[in-house]
Amino acid sequence: QTIEGLTLSQSDHGRPAWTLRSRLALLREEQNDATLEAPIMEFYQDGHVSSRVTSLTGEIATDTHDVHLSSSVVLTSYEDHSVLTTDAMVYSSKAKRFRTDSDVVVHRPEGVVYGQGMEATPDLSEIRIFRQHSILSGKSR
Repeated sequence: QTIEGLTLSQSDHGRPAWTLRSRLALLREEQNDATLEAPIMEFYQDGHVSSRVTSLTGEIATDTHDVHLSSSVVLTSYEDHSVLTTDAMVYSSKAKRFRTDSDVVVHRPEGVVYGQGMEATPDLSEIRIFRQHSILSGKSR
């Protein structure tokens, strides 16, 4: 089944938690998943969008609402003006966290952090980057 203009929302105690939009989705009911074209997820805090993640492709598990994003993944935090880029990332709806084993680059106002593998909250207020190195104020550390 093909769905044009898919929108899914999840709330937490009556308040919006996130919204997922995709131009086109291919639903596979027997496999409990859907392939997403150009998915966009927006995450909310106190009723306002706090972050947004985009990618070229993705998949959602329709039973758990876990989302796998791939190809040019960009997570932007509006709270602290951080931008994380990677080639693949999974959002766990239960844990409310992103996770990847891929290379990541995080641009923050105070510098750039490179690493391989990461776990983070959607607003990037909590982020753990594995095998990392940083460039702060133009100096290597």
